[in-house]
Amino acid sequence: MSCFFMLCMSLGGCASLEVNDTRKLSYAFSNDGDTSIGKLFNSSEIGSLEESSGFTILDSGRDAFLKRLAIVAAAEKAIDLQYYIWNSDSSGRLLAEQLLLAADRGVHIRLLLDDFNVGDRDDVLALVNAHPNIELRVYNPNALRSGFGKILGLLGDFGRLNQRMHNKSIVVDGSVAIVGGRNIGDEYFDLHDEINFRDRDMLAIGSIVSEISTSFDAYWNNDRAFSISFIDSSSPTEDDVSRFRAQLINRVAEDKKSIKQAYQLETLFDDPLNAWLDDFVWARAEIVFDQPLSIDEHEDDQIKRVANTLAELAKQVENELIIESAYFIPGDEGVSILGRLGIEGVQVSALTNSLASNDLTTNHSGYARRREALLENLVELYELRPDAASCQNLVKSIHKCDDDTLFGLHAKSIVFDREIAFVGSFNVNQRSVYLNSETALIIYSSELAKSLAKDIEENFKGENSWKLNLTVDGELEWVGNTEGKEIRYTHEPKTGFWRRFSSGFFALFPIEKYL
Repeated sequence: MSCFFMLCMSLGGCASLEVNDTRKLSYAFSNDGDTSIGKLFNSSEIGSLEESSGFTILDSGRDAFLKRLAIVAAAEKAIDLQYYIWNSDSSGRLLAEQLLLAADRGVHIRLLLDDFNVGDRDDVLALVNAHPNIELRVYNPNALRSGFGKILGLLGDFGRLNQRMHNKSIVVDGSVAIVGGRNIGDEYFDLHDEINFRDRDMLAIGSIVSEISTSFDAYWNNDRAFSISFIDSSSPTEDDVSRFRAQLINRVAEDKKSIKQAYQLETLFDDPLNAWLDDFVWARAEIVFDQPLSIDEHEDDQIKRVANTLAELAKQVENELIIESAYFIPGDEGVSILGRLGIEGVQVSALTNSLASNDLTTNHSGYARRREALLENLVELYELRPDAASCQNLVKSIHKCDDDTLFGLHAKSIVFDREIAFVGSFNVNQRSVYLNSETALIIYSSELAKSLAKDIEENFKGENSWKLNLTVDGELEWVGNTEGKEIRYTHEPKTGFWRRFSSGFFALFPIEKYL
């Protein structure tokens, strides 16, 4: 077995990326007020130079998707998109079609996707990239592109390929942006038949948009960002592109019908941008992002910038810290920071997935190892129920909260003393701290922070999550509420033996950093 493993490592190591010396540097479109969106949002009332950015929380997946469709449809000059996952499902196809239509109008589009979830779609990406107004790059690609070869490539270049671009943003005409936790896929937009996520984005206008663009440019121009044409040597013909567009149009026609039915809407494009103006909260804010490493840098033992920034904010809290993290694996340092706060009298509360609502059993195992230590340090823990009653209010699609559809947590938010709010791509886990690149939108607004705290605390209720306690015997106990009655569990609720066994098995290994 060891000989086979060494052979795989050596074969994978034989494949390496060519020098990425053909990429062209380019930079974001600067809002000069010459586009319809630029004029609209530049005319918004700005209280002062101190509060020069406006924000709206996008809580429901439906609203998050419709807002994306609306700003893409209104684009006139440029669209920049950066995503960890872009699924080939109904929402992914519809948004891709809208990007192609924008490109047909002359809008310049830059699309940056992390390679880990590209799968075997190089040919499809090459067809999209064939449009003269679209540039598509994949970030940190595997040199071996398909099948078992990708596994060999991962083994042979694990240090680099284990570091992923987890950032998520879209910027249109340099004037409006959406940044947060959502990838592009049905499960993020209330459209999946098996699981839908409670997630969160921020719609942003004002001066913060240029900071988001600066973050995008840093990754776009990094030598880990490869044009798909550099990776995929095929050259699609005009006939290839025509067939692809025709097939996409046919698929999207059916997708639109199903999405409208799910959302119970007559149209998906009836969200006038000028109606958004009254919803913005104006505040001072900043974008913090992890500086992308060069292709030759593989360091994985240094705490990254986003993690450091959020840790420093946490250490300054005086009264209350509220954490919402889908994959909550704080590690030794995180437990120490949260424990000190709890012992000092700060109320620390954390909402994460239960084993039953978690889409990744391995991630739950890393969190499960830390529960007793967190509770002993006076941290309140809440685990989202897969049957949370709040699904009915948060998921804006018909039949998506039925018994056979799970409700999971994917949001990443923190509230500091109800004065400062964080929304972004950063999970409170070791992968976000050391390996992945992340983005954090930090907003200095008590109004937004209080609103965000209220949203998170709604899922603290017994019908939405299980609160964890330690019994007098030091055993874990899950407390929830069903039909007005308190119910206590002595093991992971709503899970079978094998899932609990799997979580316990993975918890035996020191793999927190890689979850």
